[in-house]
Amino acid sequence: MRFYFQDRVAGNFATKCIRVSSTATTQDVIETLAEKFRPDMRMLSSPKYSLYEVHVSGERQLDLDEKPLVVQLNWNKDDREGRFVLKNENDILPKVSSSL
Repeated sequence: MRFYFQDRVAGNFATKCIRVSSTATTQDVIETLAEKFRPDMRMLSSPKYSLYEVHVSGERQLDLDEKPLVVQLNWNKDDREGRFVLKNENDILPKVSSSL
């Protein structure tokens, strides 16, 4: 499966492909991806990562006990395409309310 890492500081995406079993949870995948994308940073800090499924219609954060492979297989059933993006929750900018 292909995963993307959104780097807010550099303003770009990196991509990695890893094998994911049908029993692997989001937590398992996040731990593997953190090692693959940021092996040097893992020792220096303990950022909180989340995995999102992103579609044309929007994005959704996966629960830690969900199984990303099963989620992706359901995309075909729903006739939609998407991608998985790993995000560092410390880098996500808070949404600004537009109501005055």
